[in-house]
Amino acid sequence: MIQLEYYKMVSQQKVIYINNLYDTLSKSKIIGIANVMDIPTSSLQEIRKKLKSMGFYIKVVKKNLLIKALERFNDEKLKQIIDILEKEKRITIMLILPKEEINPFLLNKILEENKSYRSARVGDILEEDVVIKAGPTNLTPGPVLTELKKYNIKTKVEGGKIVVAEDTVVAKKGQVVDEGLVSLLQKFNITPIPVRVKLLAVYDGKVLYTYDILSIPLETYLEQLKTGIRKALSLSIQIAYPIKENINVLLRNTYQNTVKLSIKVGIPSKENIDVLLKRAYSIANKLKEKLNI
Repeated sequence: MIQLEYYKMVSQQKVIYINNLYDTLSKSKIIGIANVMDIPTSSLQEIRKKLKSMGFYIKVVKKNLLIKALERFNDEKLKQIIDILEKEKRITIMLILPKEEINPFLLNKILEENKSYRSARVGDILEEDVVIKAGPTNLTPGPVLTELKKYNIKTKVEGGKIVVAEDTVVAKKGQVVDEGLVSLLQKFNITPIPVRVKLLAVYDGKVLYTYDILSIPLETYLEQLKTGIRKALSLSIQIAYPIKENINVLLRNTYQNTVKLSIKVGIPSKENIDVLLKRAYSIANKLKEKLNI
């Protein structure tokens, strides 16, 4: 009987939790769902703190409870989010709900800019070069010098401590981390592996932005937009379709073409009279020479 009462209490707690989650989602103009699986606790706490200070509502929720809350909405886009969540087998969900409307790409950029870093582990792939900076260290001379020499790190000893003589690249972008590199980086307290919140989806009430779209740098979309505008403007000029962005060009082209046509057919105007007189004078001289007058 006690066990039955316990399960009833747990079940009721889940219902209350789902109801509260549904209410929170209902009031949100933007719904961001991220996967924070494998992010170290310390890094995740740092990221959450930064986002909360920027006015975001942050909450880590259980996958099955979030799905239950989303199922209450009669919204096809939210059903697509459920499909995305169900396909993710390794996932720790963090809800990111801005208090104000925000561009989904800007939200992704904010997450990218507020990433943290962790220590390297064997098998990690470096996203950028790793550099040992010149300067004093807390390392004392001994076997460690052999290890530093292996990575071509030039050193000297001052006051019983090892000093790195110059900046040294010890690993390149794209390189797979091995045990030796892990050991070296630990000695210098270097944490080269970025830890970022991965946005699985952002829904603004109209459009669903999935990871494959959001992961493309915002600058790429801006460049594509600029290219599209340039091509559209060029086409509108070619077909002489007037809009406020090209009207000055069209008027200038029309004026120039009109002047060229008036010169070709010999219709005098103040814009072409000098050209017509020069052409008439040239023709007269040629005719004079031909007739030997």
